[in-house]
Amino acid sequence: MEEGPKYLYQYPWKSEVSEQVEAEKLLLEFKKRFDPLLKEYLQGKVREANEVSSQAVVLVKEIARLAKNGGKRVRPMFVYAGYLAAGGRSVDAVILASLSVELLHTFALIHDDIIDRSPLRRDEPTTHKAFESFHKSSGYHGDRKWYGLSSAILTGDLAATYANEILNIAPFPHERVRRAKYYFNKMKEEAEYGEYLDVLSGIKEKVSEDEVLKILEYKTGKYTVERPLHIGAALAAADSSVYEVFTAYAVPFGQAFQTQDDILGTFGDEETIGKPNDSDIKEGKKTLLVVKSFERASRQQKKLLKQVLGDRGADNTKIEQVREIMRDTGALSYAVSLSNYLLNQSRYVAQSAKIEEPGRQYLLAAVDYLQSRPL
Repeated sequence: MEEGPKYLYQYPWKSEVSEQVEAEKLLLEFKKRFDPLLKEYLQGKVREANEVSSQAVVLVKEIARLAKNGGKRVRPMFVYAGYLAAGGRSVDAVILASLSVELLHTFALIHDDIIDRSPLRRDEPTTHKAFESFHKSSGYHGDRKWYGLSSAILTGDLAATYANEILNIAPFPHERVRRAKYYFNKMKEEAEYGEYLDVLSGIKEKVSEDEVLKILEYKTGKYTVERPLHIGAALAAADSSVYEVFTAYAVPFGQAFQTQDDILGTFGDEETIGKPNDSDIKEGKKTLLVVKSFERASRQQKKLLKQVLGDRGADNTKIEQVREIMRDTGALSYAVSLSNYLLNQSRYVAQSAKIEEPGRQYLLAAVDYLQSRPL
């Protein structure tokens, strides 16, 4: 059995990891201020939709269901952290503005679940599946699957429309909003590129580690961390040096975040991750685990990997054999080690950067949270 690269454990800036409960406490405090604003905004949209047609309300209610169902508010929290780190003081205003990235994320989740053909999201039906059920319970005629997909696409588009609107009404000076919208639009653009590269990786026979890291950079590093931080910085009228700090922090953090999610997606508890832990294998997703497994596998192991990866009918025995290959080749330990290495880069940046202390606290807490996750 091979082991992960030892040097990844020896990053010179590694420090003691705080208790996960402290990081979760900060996230919970943010959620307590954020969630009521999101609920109030969507309630207003329900009233607007009802003025168009009582039948249109179902679209807004689906957005509210998905937004409420277990979201950690990671992206709006990074808007908030970026704003505080750049010296911003109008807390209520920036929390309102941060609704934009959460609603954009709702749009992305809906479309991503269609692309991935996922039946569950956070242990509940995905939007297209929820609309299929609504079609059945309403006694509608016609193609149930077509209705589910069509309604889900429209719901996602509506969430994106709301996301754009939020920044337009955010109570900040025009120039700050204009700058924030630039980064918001980059966030959308880069997420689409990252998603396409991810789709493409699924149909390519071979994908390299560099290609995987590029996907993680765009699907997670920029989308989840860097651009939300930049939006917060823009709303605080930050200097250019602050944007550079946030980029240096965000890219490795996002790559580590998604690497961990991919590990949990294969080895995690289904109740904890809110989806089947065999779905990535059945979809043939080219995660770092898969790429490193192929690099190090024997001929027989490669044969089994090719047979099982992407086989939606694979049984539990075959799935467990793939997991065992990931362990035996050292792919799992490599991914865990790389995640820690990347997080230590982010920790060093947050510790050493010239940023305001309240924001630094959130950035370090986010690293603590990931480094204390059981993998």
